[in-house]
Amino acid sequence: MTSTVTTPSREDSSESSRKGARSPWVGFIVRRTGSLILSLWLIATLIFFLSRAIGGDAVRAAAGVTATPEYVAARRAELGLDDPLLEQYGRFIERIVTFDFGESISTGNSVAVEIAARLPYTVQLGLYAFLLAMLVSIPLGIWMAVRTENGRGERTNAAFNAISGFFASIPDFLIAISLVMIFAVGLRWLPAAGGEGVTAFILPVLTMSLGLIAVLSRLMKAETTRVLREDYTRTARANNLPPRVVLFRHVLPNVMTATLTYSGMMLASLMGGAIITETVFGWPGIGNLFVKSIAVYDYPLLEGLVIIIATFSLVATFIVDLILAKVDPKSLIRSS
Repeated sequence: MTSTVTTPSREDSSESSRKGARSPWVGFIVRRTGSLILSLWLIATLIFFLSRAIGGDAVRAAAGVTATPEYVAARRAELGLDDPLLEQYGRFIERIVTFDFGESISTGNSVAVEIAARLPYTVQLGLYAFLLAMLVSIPLGIWMAVRTENGRGERTNAAFNAISGFFASIPDFLIAISLVMIFAVGLRWLPAAGGEGVTAFILPVLTMSLGLIAVLSRLMKAETTRVLREDYTRTARANNLPPRVVLFRHVLPNVMTATLTYSGMMLASLMGGAIITETVFGWPGIGNLFVKSIAVYDYPLLEGLVIIIATFSLVATFIVDLILAKVDPKSLIRSS
């Protein structure tokens, strides 16, 4: 009896290799998506029960002291606030799945409408702060690493460490108050709140970006210093390659991995920092709306804002992870 051995064709082998090459990406995306959904569910559950634990009567706060007890009771029944807690939680999760955040107790408008009216202001402010932080910190960190290489520029290095350490440790609200006192109250160069055109953005953007610039520039300096000591960089210099070629071909590609990783955290922190910044400067964004929703016990509005902020932060981190996996395939292999 003769047995036949079938040899895989070249096409079959290439198809198998393509499938194998795709599998890490499929697993990576599935894991990240699952993690994102789980995180959103945990955050939604946490904010639901925390908002109920705050106490206070949202209907009474919205209706005012002149509202009759009958009106307050009818309004609470209409909003389902007297239903069992688990029943309210079930409706809450159902609304999230259908992208319906309900009705704001304080305004009577749809929560989605309230957020949509404020969100562009926060996105614009956060985008300017993010761009400023990236444009300043990356070249500053690289320049400092080159400037202080091999023990040179000790005074410059000491000044950089002191200034960046100061701004990295100081809270945003203190930066905001200091900027207002100096540039709005003292020098009267810029408006403390409101304003029109570019001047309205300067102080809020500086408040949100100064701490990020300090942290990211220190990170860039440390990463660039490490890359400058690597053998491939020393070999490139030994071959008399121009400094610009060494920088753009050997240094930058190897420090951008850390930059991408931190940029995801930057985007997430900007949404949290917007709450403080917008409150101090009276900026009409979702951060300001967040504080007001707490003050009047507006549960649906508070929950919708937290979910929107969390979704933005998680999606931004997810996108950065995808870019990082594309730039650095080793991270994709490690995650597998």
